Amino acid sequence: MNNKKRMKSAITIAASIGLAASLMGCTSSTRTERVDDHHGSLKLGVANENAGSNETAAPAAPRKNTWGVYSPSLGDGETMARMAFPTGDIRTSAILLHQVMPGEVTRGADFDFSYHVTNLTESPLQNVLVALNSKSNLEITSSEPRANTGGGDMVWALGDFAPKETKVIRMVGNAGKVGQASDCITVSYNNYLCATLNVVEPALALTKTATERTLKCDEIVIRYVVKNTGTGSAGGVTISDTLPEGLAMANGSRNVSIPVGALASGESKTYEVKATASKTGTFKSPASASADNGLEAAASATTTVVVAPELAITSKCSEEQFLGRNMTFGYTLTNSGTGEAQSTTASATIPAGSTLVRASEGGRVQGNRVVWDFGTLAKGADRDFSITVKASETGSYSSSATANASCAESVSDTCTSGVKGIPAVLLEVVDITDPVEVGGQTTYVITVTNQGSAKDTNVRIVATLPGEQAYVGSTGTTAATVAGQKISFSPVGTLAVGAQASWRITVRADGAGDVRFRLEMTSDNLTSPVIETEATNLYE
Repeated sequence: MNNKKRMKSAITIAASIGLAASLMGCTSSTRTERVDDHHGSLKLGVANENAGSNETAAPAAPRKNTWGVYSPSLGDGETMARMAFPTGDIRTSAILLHQVMPGEVTRGADFDFSYHVTNLTESPLQNVLVALNSKSNLEITSSEPRANTGGGDMVWALGDFAPKETKVIRMVGNAGKVGQASDCITVSYNNYLCATLNVVEPALALTKTATERTLKCDEIVIRYVVKNTGTGSAGGVTISDTLPEGLAMANGSRNVSIPVGALASGESKTYEVKATASKTGTFKSPASASADNGLEAAASATTTVVVAPELAITSKCSEEQFLGRNMTFGYTLTNSGTGEAQSTTASATIPAGSTLVRASEGGRVQGNRVVWDFGTLAKGADRDFSITVKASETGSYSSSATANASCAESVSDTCTSGVKGIPAVLLEVVDITDPVEVGGQTTYVITVTNQGSAKDTNVRIVATLPGEQAYVGSTGTTAATVAGQKISFSPVGTLAVGAQASWRITVRADGAGDVRFRLEMTSDNLTSPVIETEATNLYE
């Protein structure tokens, strides 16, 4: 608003609150006091305590009345008029206005006069305006400060007044006609009741971090940091997140909701959530924060790679081995998973009925098993381990291997090897009487012994007598069948290791000669018959 408009507004306000002609200070009567300063002193002084009166008095020094109100000192021949605004009573008014003029002037000659404006209160006054409402036979040729004269009115904008402050308007006037000259002025002020409040704008910022790579059995730590980056407090702050499928908190839920409450300007709070993975893979999820009055913030998605070791065992051993030879059970342990296998161990049992000959490097015996500590097995790495044993007898022998690692499922495999023996059947025959006189008898003792490491089955003996002998009789493990000169014994079903079978055949010498008693032995394990003969001398 420009000064002219402000003045007009102030005058209008003054009129609206009753500052009309009855409150105007008019120089229609005189009171004179002598002062050394021709223009009027700004010292505190005493005037008539009755507002609106016109007085003249002999020169006097400035003085204070009961309320300590300013009063200008008058020079020779000067008069003073005053009025208290807005009530007319100094005790209940805000501004005291004095006009100081000469008591008498010469027509057409310039003269000095002044307006004195005093703040009666203990508080500041704002936008104080002095307005010349009317004048008669008086022309104002200059003033200090200068007046605003828009629209034909003269208004002095004196600005703000400190408590008890006085300001003086000094003017030069001229009366053009003989008679009386006068002016009427009014004063107004426009105090403002001001209040201030802070205008704030809270703002949210949210960051989310999470474990970048972890084993499936380890916890994933998710950290949220929410901050009020604006001004003023942010209320009702909440952090929200939905974990991707495959991740969950300890309570099984994937929904994260953290009530933060209020955040002061610049304040931040940090929260941690722990989750576990039910499977391996790459997991991503963003997060968000919200607050009262629609405040929102988003955090970029974090990426967590979940890996896990996966163990596998393969075995290798001979399907069958001869008794007396060493057997080796070999195993290969492989980590075929996506993560390293930590604290990896493996063990292999020593087959019952066997004796440990040796174990591969690093193996140590614990009871009936051999144990290896492999430490960390990288992704795709493998380890070989084995045991070598010796069986005490034929049969089936099995060794089971088991492997374990941190964050990996236990795996096992079994390898079985058969131990077989070698049948070694010895055929022996001896004649009890040799030489034999014709007409006499002799007995052949037949013995079959399994000297090998495996049983033999269906051991069959067939004896053939020379023409000079005749069959008399036989005894033994199995019964005989005679067909002419051939004696066949029923087969021995099983001849265990170290076992024997024996027979006796008694013959008669029917003629002289150097003869041969012939035996033929067959069995399931013999690929060709075993032939044995016994020489006997028959004489007359």
